[in-house]
Amino acid sequence: MAVRQRRTVRVVLRAAGAVFAGLVVLAGVTGPAPAVAGTRPSAGSGAYAEGAYAEGVRPGVGGPARTVSPSADRARVVAGGMAAITRRWPGQWGYDDFETTITITRDPGFDGRTYWAHQWDYANDSEGGYVGLQSRSGNDKAVNFSIWGASAWRDLGTGTHCRTFGHEGSGVQCDAAYPWREGVTYRIRIARAGTNGWRASVTDTRADRTTDVATIVLPHDRGGLRSLTEWVENFAQGDDQPDSCADVSPATAVYGRPTANGGTVGTTSSSAYTYGNCASIAKAVCATEQICTLTANQGALPTRKTLRNVYTGYCLDLLSGGTKAGLWNCHENPNQIVSQSATYRLAFPDRAGLCLGAASDDAVTATTCGDSARQQWMPMPLSRAYFNAGTGKCLDPLENGALGAPLRVFTCLGNDFQKWQAGS
Repeated sequence: MAVRQRRTVRVVLRAAGAVFAGLVVLAGVTGPAPAVAGTRPSAGSGAYAEGAYAEGVRPGVGGPARTVSPSADRARVVAGGMAAITRRWPGQWGYDDFETTITITRDPGFDGRTYWAHQWDYANDSEGGYVGLQSRSGNDKAVNFSIWGASAWRDLGTGTHCRTFGHEGSGVQCDAAYPWREGVTYRIRIARAGTNGWRASVTDTRADRTTDVATIVLPHDRGGLRSLTEWVENFAQGDDQPDSCADVSPATAVYGRPTANGGTVGTTSSSAYTYGNCASIAKAVCATEQICTLTANQGALPTRKTLRNVYTGYCLDLLSGGTKAGLWNCHENPNQIVSQSATYRLAFPDRAGLCLGAASDDAVTATTCGDSARQQWMPMPLSRAYFNAGTGKCLDPLENGALGAPLRVFTCLGNDFQKWQAGS
């Protein structure tokens, strides 16, 4: 499908049996629009799902969505979709539910305008849907749930608003304010609910609290769920668009391995990739456990630095020159100097082949560098903690941070014991 030469045009992309709503802002160019659900998007395209402004309502306005062009005197970039994950399932088609997790480890902050989406299609119909967390304008945060081809809804959760849309295909969108937090893991679930209904919910796993969004009702049975694709986009429009890709709000999230049919079926493989106008500032990494990380504008990571515990003043150290990680007086020696790679491993460059990892008992040790998510450490700017992608926990000292105390991974608490600073 080609997008013809226009300044601003709305499109609906149908790829691999799915529907993907988007906004394309062009400056005298003609090119292919990206395929999404299950098909790698074309690099350099400007199409994307509009996120918080999607399917009929701009946040806080309540009227029809507007196509917004940037001021003529400023060059802007449509960041749109930047990184995605394709999930592959066993041969069976048509699942009754999908469930996955997401941990946002870098909050894009004020005016973040970022959408972390989980998109599917159905076994017997070309129209699908998506659900996910959003950072909107100002400090607003939300959950957004949409299905194309639907016309009704029921069983709304507290604070949920639903409406039909008709300008990007047609269907139903339901959304609600949802104050998600950096470093908290959320479980996203879409499941059958009564006759032709599909219900979305979000669970805060730290608080063990589930929020039901709504049930969207289809006009007929489409069969079960299939073809899950997860992605991140920046949906800023018009004068809110960044001047360049370098100005896109930084954002990072860890996506867990999805399951289906009550957790009895898992994905067989996962692959991640970058695409779109701002692919150059995006990263997409999948570990051997199929835990994947999508990033926009991560910025500089530590290179040949020590990691100092803010509360104690001691540094991360391979105690006595071994492989057990603990706290010790800060010295720039091979047991303390670390570098972080593009795949988020913390390597000891002067201890050849060793990377920091979380063991099965949650002890933190140095082991041979590999592709496990247990060796991926995500820096979290707001809490200054390091989130371990494989365990969903944070780097934490035992023994009240005493000299020589071993390190472990523990529930992310945001306290001073879990704050770390890269030194010289």
